Amino acid sequence: MDKERPVSRRREDLEIIPTSYKGSAAILVRDHLGLVDEPVLLQGEAAELFGLLDGRRTVRDLQIALVRSRGGRLVDSGLLEQIIGEFDSAGLLQSLGYETKKTRLLADYARLEVREPSHAGASYPAEPRRLTAYLDAILEQAGEAARGQGRPPVLALVAPHIDLEAGKRAYACAYRALGGLKPRRIILLGTGHSLEDGVFGLTEKDYVTPLGRVATDREAVGRLRASGNGCLASSDFPHRREHSIEFELIFLQHVIGSPFRLVPILCGSVSQHLERVPRPAAVPGVAGLLSELRRLREEDPAGTLFVAGVDLSHIGPKFGHRERAAALLLDAKAHDRALLSAFAAGDAPGFWAESRRVKDRYNVCGMSALAFLLEILPGATGSLLAYDFWMEEATQSAVSFAAAVLHAGRDTRGGGP
Repeated sequence: MDKERPVSRRREDLEIIPTSYKGSAAILVRDHLGLVDEPVLLQGEAAELFGLLDGRRTVRDLQIALVRSRGGRLVDSGLLEQIIGEFDSAGLLQSLGYETKKTRLLADYARLEVREPSHAGASYPAEPRRLTAYLDAILEQAGEAARGQGRPPVLALVAPHIDLEAGKRAYACAYRALGGLKPRRIILLGTGHSLEDGVFGLTEKDYVTPLGRVATDREAVGRLRASGNGCLASSDFPHRREHSIEFELIFLQHVIGSPFRLVPILCGSVSQHLERVPRPAAVPGVAGLLSELRRLREEDPAGTLFVAGVDLSHIGPKFGHRERAAALLLDAKAHDRALLSAFAAGDAPGFWAESRRVKDRYNVCGMSALAFLLEILPGATGSLLAYDFWMEEATQSAVSFAAAVLHAGRDTRGGGP
């Protein structure tokens, strides 16, 4: 290894989670792309070195930085080269080898006609009968009060995408609220956790789960693609391992029972636009696609259901905060309440203004999907069905989530905001 040549930087698309292991500080590295199958735990010198790999430092620069951080204690350059080589072999660096593997992976996925389940057997049972029993057990968590009979028809459903065990009651309250609804088409807005470009990520692939294959409405996706106006992701690859659609789909298949067509849409972050525009529909490039989504509903209002698979605040060191979740909890809950209140009132500008007020400090991963949903269904009003927080002791971090519905309000016929 050339000691005077900058070392490849750590990959920008990795999730780096501060944690502890056997009483010592550590970082957990996760690859949502899928080149690294299992999370990688780094401690001590390896973790510190990984944090220094910015693509500008040479081996000598890295050696000097580590010596300084360790009070002058010598760090062997040969050991550094060995660790860097292991990082590269593991697929953690933005090197030529990584780019080659990524290109091949994207090409292989692009040729597929279906999106296979990526979380079956890990996050939920892969065997259909066991999965059915598991979902039934979750749905019993809601009790009779959450069942949808006797309520106005549901236009849109909000459900979590958190770990199914952590969010049992909220999932149950959400999907029990559908009652006997039998939509012909479901437009499913998920959070695009690995969306690298574009505001929306579309796919023409059918989705497969242990409960069967769901046909994607390719005609509808084609119309959305034509109206995208530069706001679309360049590839459908982010769908490959994304759970925010997959988790909702198994519940929808189970609860609805009858076949339906799917329009799967991943929503990326729009927090960079909070200070620039007054409402979600004013985000550059999105107006055409939002209008097309309204038209899709107008063509079959009784047979179209919107579903948003979202979580709310993400707080603590795992999500970039210096403070532990406990120190942020009250403020995050107040922010969640304000967002949910604006959502229930059908107030898209108010929802946007609350996100702007805190500068998305609490990392609400469902912010864009919920904001766009309010623009798609102007005049709809909603009800909160459940709200909760999940605490992760190992990282001193937490995630909030909710279940909610939107019903027809004063004007859900469509039209621009």
